[in-house]
Amino acid sequence: MDDKIVLKSKQKLIIVGLLITLVNPFLAGLIFSLYLLSEPELKKEGKLILILSLLWGGISFILIRRLSFNF
Repeated sequence: MDDKIVLKSKQKLIIVGLLITLVNPFLAGLIFSLYLLSEPELKKEGKLILILSLLWGGISFILIRRLSFNF
């Protein structure tokens, strides 16, 4: 028996991954991108979401540091 997961819609999975990355880039974005990298037919999209997750996480970290007020 084959234990491979059958994806009904690759586009929907990618859109969900991008939304997860925008909302929570570090933890959820990294976990989801690692899941996509483990699937042979989704490696390209996994790399894209991993890169976006790291970039967006870095940008949000920099913005939080610059916009925070010293009380």
